Amino acid sequence: MDTNSKNIILQRIKSGLNKARFKRDFQETENKDLIFNNLDKPLIEIFKEELTKINGEYFYFTDEEELIKHLSDSADEFAPIYCSDNNLLKYIERAGIEYYTNFNDKEIKTGISSCEYLIARFGSVMVSSAIPGARKVFSYPHTHIVIADENQLVAELEDALDGIKQKYTSELPSQIINITGPSRTADIEKTLILGAHGPKRFMVFVLKT
Repeated sequence: MDTNSKNIILQRIKSGLNKARFKRDFQETENKDLIFNNLDKPLIEIFKEELTKINGEYFYFTDEEELIKHLSDSADEFAPIYCSDNNLLKYIERAGIEYYTNFNDKEIKTGISSCEYLIARFGSVMVSSAIPGARKVFSYPHTHIVIADENQLVAELEDALDGIKQKYTSELPSQIINITGPSRTADIEKTLILGAHGPKRFMVFVLKT
């Protein structure tokens, strides 16, 4: 590609971005209420309902011992595990499950990560590249398990984005993703296929706080 062609493409991208910018100081109106139903249940119940609707799997633990026991009882199902988050490795180690902190050439079955937020409205999990092992754990293993604290639960996507801005201020992560259920596609004959371009199973372990 010559320099002139490159400049033309960059100019078109810049022009498109300018046209796509949202208005500043946008004020919400009552129109949002015409689109969304009010959240009339506890957020944890709404999150569970929405997550399971989209083929996600939900587990709630009242303390760390319950979570560790579940991991231990499911060792054959999950192992070997990939996890590079030191805050989560304590659970895996106490459960006595084989794990690796890097992929190398190992056949990894399950990836375990933390998250930024749980979004009740959509049963979604917000993650970012600031999370240890982020891009790998979100993409490669057959099963992705997110371990989150109940206090990471928010009602709306806007709440999560506001929290991200406050947490990272001017140093935002290079990648912020909203995971809504397992990877999927229905491009072929409108048949739903799970695990099309990422984990086939998506599990969320919520720890009471």
